Formats: sequence, C-alpha cells, structure tokens
Amino acid sequence: MPGKILLARKSNQTGDRLYRMLREKGYFILKSGDLPETVRMLDERPDLLLFDTEISHELSPEHWTSMVLRCRDNPLPCLLFSSNGRNPVPIEALTPWVADTLRHPIDEREVQYKIATQLTIHRLQYEANLAQRMLLTKQTELEEYRRSAALVQRALLPEHLPAVENLEFAWSFLPCDKIGGDLFNIIHLTDDTIMIYLLDVSGHGVSAGMVTVSVFQSLSPTSGRLFKTVPKAGGKPQCLSPAAVLRQLDREYPFERFGMFFTITYMLLHTPSGRLQFSSAGHPPPVRIRQDGSFSFLTSGGSIIGAGGTVPFDEGEITLQHGDRIFLYSDGIIEHCDSQGNMFGLQRLYRKLLLQKKRSLPAACDKTIEALHCFGLENPFKDDVTLLGVEYRDPKHASTHP
Repeated sequence: MPGKILLARKSNQTGDRLYRMLREKGYFILKSGDLPETVRMLDERPDLLLFDTEISHELSPEHWTSMVLRCRDNPLPCLLFSSNGRNPVPIEALTPWVADTLRHPIDEREVQYKIATQLTIHRLQYEANLAQRMLLTKQTELEEYRRSAALVQRALLPEHLPAVENLEFAWSFLPCDKIGGDLFNIIHLTDDTIMIYLLDVSGHGVSAGMVTVSVFQSLSPTSGRLFKTVPKAGGKPQCLSPAAVLRQLDREYPFERFGMFFTITYMLLHTPSGRLQFSSAGHPPPVRIRQDGSFSFLTSGGSIIGAGGTVPFDEGEITLQHGDRIFLYSDGIIEHCDSQGNMFGLQRLYRKLLLQKKRSLPAACDKTIEALHCFGLENPFKDDVTLLGVEYRDPKHASTHP
C-alpha cells in the first residue's frame, strides 16, 4: 500500500503542485511549512521525508541541529528538493543522512521513481530489522530452553553410586557445548543385582534432551518395566534380562514417533557371584580388562533402538574374576578428532585403558580422559564424552585391592 510521506515545503507553486501530484497517486501526506513543525511531525512516524531546502535558509542552527539528530537517530529516508527551481544543496555538505535529491520536483516520472525506490528500501529495512529482533528473541528463548534441558540432563546423572563391598565404580562425564544425549546409571534392582546402563541419543538439542529424560524414566526401577510379573507377597522380584529390556525399549521408542534413535548398553551384575549379563543396541562394545592385562570385548546385542528390531537382540553372559574391570563409553570418546581430523578410535582407547590397569579405577578414568584432551589439542568436544568403569573383587578378597 502507498506510504506515509511528510512533505516539508514552502507554500509556492512548485510545492503545491508536488503536493497535489502525491495526493493523486494515493499517498497519505503530512504537510509542514517550517522546520519546528517538521520536527514535531516526525513523531507521526512517516515512511519518507520530502524536504524543501528553501526552508533551511530561514532557520536558526539549533533548529537544524535538532532536525539532523532526529533523522540520524531514527533512520528515515529523505529526498531533498528546491521549490524555487534551484538545485538542492549538495547532500554531503548539508545532510549526510539524506538518501537522494529531486532535481525536478514537478517531473512526475522522476518523483514517482525516486519515491517508490526509497519507500521500498525503507520497507525492506524495516522488515529486516523486525526479522532480526524476532530472531534474537527466538534465540534467547531457545538458549533458555537449552539451558533448562541441560540442567535436567545433568540432574539425571547419579549422585550416589551403590555401596557394594566387592565392587568399585568410577566415571567421567564431559558434556559438549550443545545439549547432548548421553546418560548412564548404576542402581540396585534387587538386593543382589545391580543394573548398569549407558545410552546415547542421536543428535543434539532440546529434543534429544527430552528423549533422554523419557528413557531415564522408562529405566527407573519404580516404572515396573524392568521386572517380570510382580511376585506374590514375600516373593523375590525377577529382573527382565538385558535383551528383553532392549526389545521393550525398541517397541516404546520407534523412530517414526520420535524422529531419532539411541544406542545403549544394558547390564545386570549379580554381586555375590560376579555373573554379568549384557546386551547392546548399536552401542560401542564394552571392554573387559583382566588383572593380567588381557582384554576382550562384550559384543552381544543388536540394532539401534528405534530401528524396529531389524537385528534381533542377543545376550551375552560372563563371570567376572577378581580384579576384572568393565568399561562402558560413548562414541564421543572414540570419535573425538585431533587438528588433522584423525579420530581417537577404539584401539587407542583400549591401549590407554590397559596402560592404566595398575592405577585405581578413578585414576584410570581420569588419566584416559586426560589422554583424550591431549590427543585433541584442546579441540572442543562435538559430542558428550562418557567413560564408566566397574571393578569386581571376589568377596573373599573384598577388603583387599588387587
């Protein structure tokens, strides 16, 4: 639609003819005949100022200074013209904020072209500024959502690990600068069985964080989903096997519903005997490091959660020996890159863990993460980094470290 134009002009033949021309073209015209009135009418927020330089010859410097400040601080396109047939005063000398001049203010083609150009520029600038303000508002809101989601994610990390005489736990967690999807937990399911899991939701941001929260709730012992049929009064609850838990998660979190997937390693550890049942859904395989320095991978499992069970979940079982260590980790470790783009990788991780076998479990985790920092030369982490260690001691040696 036509814009609002403030026409500041001397009342003479040229000024009046310009006014009529603009009215005939459908513009809404605000008229002023002197500078003080022009300054006051700027409060009407016109889209364009047409300013007759003949007015400026009759005014004091302070009036002109006020005019310049108003137009400079409140950007408004301005076209200069002279109603007495003279060329307007040069733009740079009088008004550096002026967009252009009308050399022939009664030439309809020139007037129409230059007014249409300045109104278009003004409209586009307004829309750009509005879009930028809206974007800044959205960014502020999103950052607040991300901050809140990150706080929730951190709150889900275990504050206290189970106190079991013949077990030791240690972990290192380094969040990336985005909201990631790493989560782990170690908790008693029954008096003699401990659940251990580490999961990694694909992607980053609020959506990944919310899926992480949802899975945490699904894997809560109070959800009732981790046990077989509730036993009769006085009976001992029976835990669902790792493979059964993964099948259940795969049904609950289809990709079609959530638009993302996650990987997970889920374990059950029988504390008196050291019997460890495990299954992984597309997650990097945990590593078992024995006291003698040998190691093996716990590779049983199936496809990622969300793939609809395209690869069935199988299950492994081992019996831990005195001094055995089990390490779970997220791909944020093995995919961390140095300045040349080389990844830390599985083999380097295993070697670092083997080198730390004489250290305490917490020190072994800390030193491995330290090696990761050194490898990356302080490159920022693009994903969460999680390393979780479990050390088993035979109950007969529970009071003695290996």
